Amino acid sequence: MPSPPPPEGAADPADDDVALGLLLAVAHERARHALNEALAPLGIEARHYGVLAALARHGPSSQRRLSTLLDVDKSAMVRIMDDLERRGLATRNRDVHDRRAYAIELTAEGRRAAREGGAVAAAVGGRLFGWLEPSDRARLVAMLTRISRRAAGDGNGNGEGDGNGD
Repeated sequence: MPSPPPPEGAADPADDDVALGLLLAVAHERARHALNEALAPLGIEARHYGVLAALARHGPSSQRRLSTLLDVDKSAMVRIMDDLERRGLATRNRDVHDRRAYAIELTAEGRRAAREGGAVAAAVGGRLFGWLEPSDRARLVAMLTRISRRAAGDGNGNGEGDGNGD
């Protein structure tokens, strides 16, 4: 869907930092909405898929590790895990190495949802980003990485792996 023109007198994201931040937020919300709509037939949302994909990739993990991997706060992770358990996609079992912690594991249905969700996410990602030239994609990744680091309080956003050589 084409973006509506900005209202008369609205700031231009090309030269206004607040407008640029709002544009980034709108892009994020629209991308999340597109993914949520595509995942709906599987009975999951993007937040569920992220956890399912992490568990499929990393194997059984503690809620704390998942929170760190996905940069999700602990209370949100508890709610996501409650949803996944209710849907029969994951289980929480006592960790054999640390009885105070839970090891989160995918069920057979959770592994299926992770696979099918991966195919859905790849299709949505292709629609949203497949048109980017490799050099544009690399630059976008570098810029978003720097913005994320700055937002997290990492000074000027420079650092290893930002692809900018700063």
